[in-house]
Amino acid sequence: MKKYLSILIVLMMAFIVNVNGVLAQDSVLTPAQKRTELKTQNEARKIEMQGERERIQNELKTKRETLQAEREKLQSDLKIKREALQTEIQNKREGAKIEIEAKRAEIRTEVKGKIEEMRKVNETTRELAKQKMEELKTSIKEEKNTAKAKIKEARIMGREKALERFDGAVERINGLKDKINTQVTKLETKGVDVSGVKDLIVTAEAKLADIKTKITEANALLSNSVDELTKDNKTTLRNLTQEIQTLVNEAHRSLNDAIKLLKDTVKIKRDADKANTETTQ
Repeated sequence: MKKYLSILIVLMMAFIVNVNGVLAQDSVLTPAQKRTELKTQNEARKIEMQGERERIQNELKTKRETLQAEREKLQSDLKIKREALQTEIQNKREGAKIEIEAKRAEIRTEVKGKIEEMRKVNETTRELAKQKMEELKTSIKEEKNTAKAKIKEARIMGREKALERFDGAVERINGLKDKINTQVTKLETKGVDVSGVKDLIVTAEAKLADIKTKITEANALLSNSVDELTKDNKTTLRNLTQEIQTLVNEAHRSLNDAIKLLKDTVKIKRDADKANTETTQ
């Protein structure tokens, strides 16, 4: 216990000596020296604070630059991903477009093949009907009764005129179709997409094939005999006439739609070329 008390007394004495030394030192400084000392301490603090501010500013600048670099990298990555996605979508669209066009071309080819088969059958049947009609005309010459001969002759002429009206409708549709095909060929050479117009033309051609089939049926009916048509034959002929007229209207409608689409396609192409020209200027 005495040992600890001695140590405590020694420490207290040392503390008193230090305090007295500081007081003695302060007591010997003049006011000017104290101001200088205070100024020196303030300057030291300013320098220390300035250094701390610069350190903080440098840290903030470094963080900002890091964030900016990360933001730019993120934007670059997003741009690359967007471009890759757009390229993928575009490729899929192009692939789908090519696939659809190939399918449409296949369908057009198939339809045209069937139309060609129908045309051959119709030509053969029509030729036989014409031969029968000529035979009917020859048979009229053998009619000894003049009145009956004139009636039969008038009947044949009426039937031929009816068939000529049907043929005239077919020729007009074919003429319009050929004009459209001419424009389609010109635009194709310029790289214009006219697949939609082609589809409408094929639809009109299919209608034409049906019209010719109906005309052939009517021709066969009318060339079967020079006698007056029976009630059933008249009904059949009336139905054929109505069906032919309906098909003629539908064929005209398809070709008119083709003309409208052709004009719209030309306008779109012209506007696109104009826009491209203005962009490059």
